[in-house]
Amino acid sequence: MRIFGKPGRIFLFSLSLYFLTACSQNQPVNQVITSQCPTQPTAVLETNNVKPISLGSQAMKETGMVTNNKSLGYTFTAKSGDKLVYKTNQDVCIWIYTPDNQLINSPILPLDGKYTVQLAAMGGSTTFDLGLELQNDADQSLSSAQPIPLETSQTNIENSPRKDAADFIRNHYLSLNNREYSQTRNQLSNQFKNKYSGTYAEYQQWWDSVKEIKIGDVKTVNDNGNNVTLDAELWYYMNDGRTVQDSRSRIYLIWNQSNNTWLINDKSEP
Repeated sequence: MRIFGKPGRIFLFSLSLYFLTACSQNQPVNQVITSQCPTQPTAVLETNNVKPISLGSQAMKETGMVTNNKSLGYTFTAKSGDKLVYKTNQDVCIWIYTPDNQLINSPILPLDGKYTVQLAAMGGSTTFDLGLELQNDADQSLSSAQPIPLETSQTNIENSPRKDAADFIRNHYLSLNNREYSQTRNQLSNQFKNKYSGTYAEYQQWWDSVKEIKIGDVKTVNDNGNNVTLDAELWYYMNDGRTVQDSRSRIYLIWNQSNNTWLINDKSEP
């Protein structure tokens, strides 16, 4: 028995589901990823290369080796509205099939039933580590997401409480969705501007090439008071139809005492 796929494309999203055929690549945040994966699998996924797994809220890890003409697969059962979350740092192509054998392009699973994850190498052969997790608390779409109000304070700046760093990041990218570039660029440190964003015109030009930003989980990794490190799941839906994973999902914030706000100081791969 063989599992066949229909045409479609899946893009990898870092530590969260990512669809429409894509490849895991390490790219700077403001550079567009050029997919080297085919629009559909070139190798048939044999049933003896498919492993059933049981996914839940606890992350699990799978390892293996794939080539460009030999795929491995994993099947799992999920419900409509569940969110498939995964992470891999290897250069592999990943496709996700629904229970009715359709490729999907959203991290939110549309149907109840058994899903299939198919992996292949971009070229030659490679080993991989694949982290997988199933969440059921991410059913709100970007279109319905509203900025979380950032509290304002009239108290002395020295004694002002730190605003929630995760809320700051969510609001920053929601403001980018709303093209509020003057506000968002002021939320970057001088170090970040010099390292990544260039001039205001270059900054605006790049973000204008992004049709929509999808914001996933934002989690605090380290909090030292004036310095906070977070991991944020971000996907960019480009004007040309591609979906781009922000591989530099680790964000470093510094607290600006004079303006009583966080500033994005750097980004890196986790």
